[in-house]
Amino acid sequence: MRALADQIRRFARADANVLIAGETGTGKDAVARELHARGPRAKRPFVTIDCPSLSPSLIDSEIFGHERGAFTDALTARAGRFELAGNGTVYLDAVLELSVDAQGKLLRIVEEKRVERLGGAASIPVGARVVASAGAHIEDAVRAGEFRRDLYHRLRVLPLFIPPLRERLEDIPALVGYFSRRAAAARGRSAPKVSRDAAEALKNYAWPGNVRQLRHAIERACQVARGGTITLDHLPQEILDASAALEPETTRAERPTLDEVERRYIAATLFHAQRNEVEAARILGITRKALREKRKRFGLE
Repeated sequence: MRALADQIRRFARADANVLIAGETGTGKDAVARELHARGPRAKRPFVTIDCPSLSPSLIDSEIFGHERGAFTDALTARAGRFELAGNGTVYLDAVLELSVDAQGKLLRIVEEKRVERLGGAASIPVGARVVASAGAHIEDAVRAGEFRRDLYHRLRVLPLFIPPLRERLEDIPALVGYFSRRAAAARGRSAPKVSRDAAEALKNYAWPGNVRQLRHAIERACQVARGGTITLDHLPQEILDASAALEPETTRAERPTLDEVERRYIAATLFHAQRNEVEAARILGITRKALREKRKRFGLE
């Protein structure tokens, strides 16, 4: 993470396009905003394009903008996202979700640095820096032909990879402290302490939802603890289940079966992958077909 922080500082001062890759919940949005805030464009606009929300019928209008009368509902002229960003930053969130057709249109803007509004004739120069985010499996999508290779290389001039939380468990105590202080401050309280058992359970959990899941768990624990010490009773059930599976037999009267543990872990992974089977299967280390079979077996359809 120190190396990643150093990369962010160096890349912020550069002016080339950046591709941030990482699993769901690792903090790609925060890194994108940090790149903008630390760079020479900090006082310029930071415009986000939420790629999954762009429907095929609206993508041209959202990205390019349109003139009045360009289509039925175009009652007034409207600037596109790249035009609105000016010389600031355009952040393409979850760029893998764009259709192949939309990828081609985006490639043209990235290469030519110009846009033409729908229904317009003027070619408008755009000087925004492009920062994009994608799942950790973007290279697989490129090899499979699901994402254009030429666009991938145009975006990935400066690559950043955010490791999943399970690969940096030593960061958990510091993150728990940060999130608990922030949650407590929002309620006008001092930060709660964390019991030894709770701290151990937090450190031993695999965190399929990464930092986002940890933040939500700590915010909930702070609310339930009501200013007192955070204990095991204040943690989500999936964390308790994972912690219980590691305990010696003599410490528990009842132990969940292997099927129960597997079912709960798969359910938690699906939840934190926002029901995205491709991402959930990648986190679990199994194929999508195997995940579907397990969902059917455990009644997780």
